[in-house]
Amino acid sequence: MKKYSLPLTEATSKLQPAQIGYGSGVSYININRNIFDQERHGWWEGPNYEGISDKTVAVICFKTMDNKPIAVYYNYAMHAVAAGQLDMISGDVPGTTSKYIEDTFDNEIIAVWSTGASGDQNPIYFNQTYELRDIRIKEYAKRGEDISNAMPPGGTGLDRNNPQVAKLMQQQKDIIISMGQMLGEEVQHVMRNIKRYETVIPINTGSKIITCPGRNRLNKGRAGYEGKYEDADPIELRLGLIMLDNIPITSVNAEIFNYIAVRLKNESPYTRTMMATITNGTARSGYIPNDAAYGFQTFEVLSSRLKPGYAESAIVNGLLDLINEATH
Repeated sequence: MKKYSLPLTEATSKLQPAQIGYGSGVSYININRNIFDQERHGWWEGPNYEGISDKTVAVICFKTMDNKPIAVYYNYAMHAVAAGQLDMISGDVPGTTSKYIEDTFDNEIIAVWSTGASGDQNPIYFNQTYELRDIRIKEYAKRGEDISNAMPPGGTGLDRNNPQVAKLMQQQKDIIISMGQMLGEEVQHVMRNIKRYETVIPINTGSKIITCPGRNRLNKGRAGYEGKYEDADPIELRLGLIMLDNIPITSVNAEIFNYIAVRLKNESPYTRTMMATITNGTARSGYIPNDAAYGFQTFEVLSSRLKPGYAESAIVNGLLDLINEATH
């Protein structure tokens, strides 16, 4: 097997003056995934068309001084889970999006995906996963095991020799490519329409640790059941910031519900604020719901190791503090 790497000396040799521009667009391939299922009479995972879902595609484009694209960094709030039941290593939608963009430019640029606040955001085209889940529940039920509210990981228990299963899995692969093309098209649309590029870019960074009260869950059940908890040790969360001129790229090392990023953007003094999540390590918190979501008996809320009423404001205020410190 050949090993490919880029030695530091080679990377350094490729450094050159550059200019950057910012733009934003929209993509409708994400959707809030927490619904109240009328048939189950409880909370479950499915497309919630009325739920909070930020459709913003934030884009930072890097060009040479003679306007040749070098790289693009894009931020979007969606779980990369379309390939979850295939039990294969996959770049999922982020991988196919970046590949599509890079191919457009004859692989002469680098396209980098950044996961936004996607804790409660799934791909909107996720039907094959739901159907595979139903098949798996029925197969387990034949053996006397109820997994309807405690799904095994990945595609455990699926019969790959079942023609229907094989068809649905192939459709999953196909829809990943389709969504990658759609998001890639929007990123390129934004790149084409960026009019202003800056050549002198002040760069400021910052990081801090915040602490929120913790809890341990005492009962089980994926969704739809009231959780029972006991007090636990506080949970540390790592916040970060890279400030490119007036573009704040904030970060949190966990999976954040979408509303928290929306609130940050609304309260930030900079209209170009974005939030990157699941970065700079992993927090012990599990999912981080916004305060209002703690009334939902969804699997993310039930499994969160954070007590309600603390993390949302702690994250938003902590990131606003970092932005203020970096610009004053």
